[in-house]
Amino acid sequence: MNIFVARQPIFMRDQRVFGYELLYRSGDGNHFQETDGDRASLCVIRNALLVIGLDRVTEGKRAFINFTKGLLLNGAASLLPKTVAIVEILEDIAPDPEVLAACRKMRQQGYTLALDDFVLRKNECNPFTEVVDIIKVDFMGTGPEDRKTIVEQYGHHPGMKLLAEKTETREDFQEAMDLGFSLFQGFFFSKPVLISKKDIPGYKLTCLQVLKELNREELDFEALQKVIKRDPCLTYMLLKYLNSPFLGLRCQISSIKQALVILGDMEIKKWCSLSVLNQMGKDQPVELLRMALLRASFCESLALKVGLEGKKSELFLMGLFSFMDVILGRPLPEILEDVPLQKELKEALLGISNAYRKIFDLVVAYERGRWPEVIRLAKDLKVQEEELPEVYARSLDWLSKNPLAL
Repeated sequence: MNIFVARQPIFMRDQRVFGYELLYRSGDGNHFQETDGDRASLCVIRNALLVIGLDRVTEGKRAFINFTKGLLLNGAASLLPKTVAIVEILEDIAPDPEVLAACRKMRQQGYTLALDDFVLRKNECNPFTEVVDIIKVDFMGTGPEDRKTIVEQYGHHPGMKLLAEKTETREDFQEAMDLGFSLFQGFFFSKPVLISKKDIPGYKLTCLQVLKELNREELDFEALQKVIKRDPCLTYMLLKYLNSPFLGLRCQISSIKQALVILGDMEIKKWCSLSVLNQMGKDQPVELLRMALLRASFCESLALKVGLEGKKSELFLMGLFSFMDVILGRPLPEILEDVPLQKELKEALLGISNAYRKIFDLVVAYERGRWPEVIRLAKDLKVQEEELPEVYARSLDWLSKNPLAL
């Protein structure tokens, strides 16, 4: 059985990560009969823990894990550490006495329970609200009045947290904040809030100029050094990063020029771009940079699998640049006009089909847990499906050690 596991962040009000919902599935999941569904889910959870490891996927944060009725009843939660796992009760489970008793038992054992896709029903009380710690509300599927009523009814219960899921825009996030939700799930943090060019802070314009110089077809090193020196913070951070044990260089780097000699053109472009992106993203949620780093590493790691080993740095830059519109608050096509990336990279980032774009689409599909699409794209790229989880896990390991992501 091929096991796929990805994660989606869940944020607190200050946009720090509270935990991750694990998006998991067997590659053969479509072939199970309904009667075997609970056994299949149990197998996926067990294998996800043993093959990938919960600590690798969540980095010590809380893990929201979907439970079917069968998993609730057969005590599958005992496989999971109660300090990390949050048992998520799926919306199609009926609150019959047997299930409610199992939920009470788990809470007594110290487990945290969450109710998925809660729907407010007039003149009807949902018994699950008495046995869970977190209520997840589909923000897109619930009307404004119902959202307000849910907060009024359940938001003040001792120990109860309300989670707004499918908050896809900054406006959704702000509305949920104003209503009183305490947790937030969705991709609001990875969508750009557009601003005018004149509102871009000066340090970001300097960083953008560095990116322009870094990505010229022929690197003009004197021009690059001149631009970098305009920002002492960037110079310090870049040299500190290049000298970190993470890169494993055997000698001390004392100048950008020395780094170029040791690393070569493409690697200096990669690592300088990474440092610059970190500097540009300092006013954004930390998870945004972490997501950019994870995507960049995942893209790079697939290079060997698809016969593009010589293009690893380019694929890394593709993943990194895919978040540039969010970091700068400008449309990506406009940004790419200013930065002379390679033609194939630009086309891939703009959605034009080529070898790079297919890898990008596979990585994004994996991030979002769109498993049928992952399987189709892997087949198209001639990537062995069963290798993807370990490639993803290695990227998570790389992320956990990267000083820029800490």
